[in-house]
Amino acid sequence: MLLLLVCLLACNNKSQQIGYVASSDPILTNACPTLDSIRFCEDKKDEFCSQLPLEVYFLGSLNGQFQNGYSSVLAPDIQPSFDNFSWQSFVALNWPADTSGKPLGSNFTNYKDSLRVWEHYTNASKVFNTNTKALQDLKSSRSSSKILSQTSKTSDPVQLSGFVEADNYPLIDKNLNFVVYEVKMNPIEEKFITENNLNTKKGIYDYYKSKSSIELPVQNSNSPGAIEIKASWRILEADKGDDLNKYYTQNATIYVASENSVTGQSFTFNCTIGLVGLHIIRKTEEFDNWIWSTFEHIDNVPVNVQQAQTDQETNWSFYNSECLNCPVNQPPSHVLPRDITKSKDTVYVWNTVAPYAEPYATTIPGEAVGKHFGTQVTRVYPIYYCTEQLNTIWQSKLTSLESVFANYKLVGTQWMVPSDGTPPAVKINAPFYLGNTTAETYMQESSSCISCHNFAGIQYVTTAKDTVHISTDFSFTFGYAQ
Repeated sequence: MLLLLVCLLACNNKSQQIGYVASSDPILTNACPTLDSIRFCEDKKDEFCSQLPLEVYFLGSLNGQFQNGYSSVLAPDIQPSFDNFSWQSFVALNWPADTSGKPLGSNFTNYKDSLRVWEHYTNASKVFNTNTKALQDLKSSRSSSKILSQTSKTSDPVQLSGFVEADNYPLIDKNLNFVVYEVKMNPIEEKFITENNLNTKKGIYDYYKSKSSIELPVQNSNSPGAIEIKASWRILEADKGDDLNKYYTQNATIYVASENSVTGQSFTFNCTIGLVGLHIIRKTEEFDNWIWSTFEHIDNVPVNVQQAQTDQETNWSFYNSECLNCPVNQPPSHVLPRDITKSKDTVYVWNTVAPYAEPYATTIPGEAVGKHFGTQVTRVYPIYYCTEQLNTIWQSKLTSLESVFANYKLVGTQWMVPSDGTPPAVKINAPFYLGNTTAETYMQESSSCISCHNFAGIQYVTTAKDTVHISTDFSFTFGYAQ
């Protein structure tokens, strides 16, 4: 029986790698005992819905109740409940929406040309008024196109810090193009920030003096609490082997500021982008340290590097099997294609035509002579086996609806015992480490959403020249504040 299970799971992995998910009923095992009681919607229907889950519904023997005295632990009878919450959120947030951001209809696969619910959320840079005039003018003139100007999921505007991830390095795909990012917040969080004048450092300081802390809204019986979205996109090129039918795509305009242009002049270009990563960060009443869900496209990186050497069917976005000795998870070397020594920051610059990141490509002597490679990425920590089994169930359901989102998978859900947990509750992240290969590429070994965001805050210099650190409730978006 064990051998049969291993073979079945191996077949399932293969089906994911070549871009489809088996439509037959998934195999459930006693190893993850709660998987037979999953919910595709919070109201317990056996179908998708556009309703965001308001809280984690605990599966199996817990019967929807979270017992006092529990611990944060990655366990097969607990973790699937959080992972199911993540999938429910993923489907609801990726539901087609009308022009006001409201879900359209009752069928997840209708309205394929519509933007998704989360795409109507407001960009953090707009809430904090950090866009340059040139970028503001561009966005006001092109209402029908997604406009991206940031290749970092951090709060630093692109024109200040360059095209980088959270650790100050860019990610380059197989076609030698930079990955681009956007950071959004839902209307509930946006309203809280604007109504309380928290979009400037002075406003944050004044609020802090009055309230002594910043607590973003939690869900109530009628609506979700604060939600933040961090999306990773890559430029798709069909003539270079990209299968656009396997990605959720959008037509986009990329704006490159003068500081990040090889010519020293800002420029824009139009392209098709495909979603490769999605962080969903939600604050609920039960879990006020937020629930952290992260998804990726199944073709980002191989599950097994050795298998990838013989797999000629998958065109990995961030792994090239032709390069045996490409260093893995290493940032590109910084070179200066033009004189930018006057810049106060270390920046990476774009070519004005594709491949946009070619100056930072990797070459390995003795391998694929003359060929250049992008960032060679592998996953440091494997996806939890119960999470993978739950992925199979949700992907199978999505495949039966012929949805492109069947080509995405949950990497993991991180959570922590509520702040008022009853002893012997242990406040440890579960899982302890969690990272997305498109957003924490070079820091996967130590990546932890909760541990990192626990330090979120701003430094405010008072009129008396004292520096005050103000915590911002696990949210780095306040770093945009000027």
